[in-house]
Amino acid sequence: MQNTLVLAAAEGLPNSTRRALLFGLAVASTTAAIAVAPGAQGADLVQTQALAVQAENPELVTAYQKFDAACADLKRAHDELEWLADEWRHQWPLAPEELLLGANAETGRYTVPAERDIIGRYLVRDTSELTKRFPAKFRREFRNTCFTLRTSQDERERLQTWLQGTPTGRTAKSLEENRAFRLKAMQECELRIHLAEQYEAETARIRRISGADAAQQRVKDADAQVYEAADEVSRCQARTITGFKMKADALAITASGLITLTGSDSPLGQIARFVNSVAEFAGRASV
Repeated sequence: MQNTLVLAAAEGLPNSTRRALLFGLAVASTTAAIAVAPGAQGADLVQTQALAVQAENPELVTAYQKFDAACADLKRAHDELEWLADEWRHQWPLAPEELLLGANAETGRYTVPAERDIIGRYLVRDTSELTKRFPAKFRREFRNTCFTLRTSQDERERLQTWLQGTPTGRTAKSLEENRAFRLKAMQECELRIHLAEQYEAETARIRRISGADAAQQRVKDADAQVYEAADEVSRCQARTITGFKMKADALAITASGLITLTGSDSPLGQIARFVNSVAEFAGRASV
């Protein structure tokens, strides 16, 4: 099923991004279910489509057209955000090596902040130049990866912990070593605080002058409109197979994460399989 393939390909993306990429499903469905302009398949198909629309609940047809328009608006907002990312990519700074921590952050395995680009996507970077702290073995194993980051707030808290601690030692030598270790750790914290503050200020400046925050807000607003329009579709009664396809398509996009559950034995897995089955059957029946 084409819808299933597209949904699966979009997995792992934020919900609004995934829905923006999937908006084509709604457009294609609208073309098949609503449009009545003559096409390559002949006048018979056009007549069949027109009759299907006439038999369908007009409130559902109108709601679905609004949903289709909302999906298009979301796609447009997302395209503008992607354009902004491309336009500012070369001015976006990489985090200093001293601030880099765990690798493979792009897998979503960490709850701490990760290095991201101007529009919030994981920033996967070349590790070949990271020679200050990362050994050659690491760079060979992780040639390209996204790192978690030390933030200025994290480092200030770490420095405060060191300041509140008191070095101890069983001997004068061990006490002196612990004092030296503490002093070095505090100096490193102070350096990382300075680097993090510079990095955070620069990224905030670029986000401000580029309009990235406003562009992301437009995507969020458009995403909310898709949800609202899909909810309106779901509340309208369907009278034909075409109408059920409209409702299934709206649900498939707003609940696109369900596609990962089609193999599950849970109730959500059953719902996911039902949605796919309805969309697939209605798609065949409308042709």
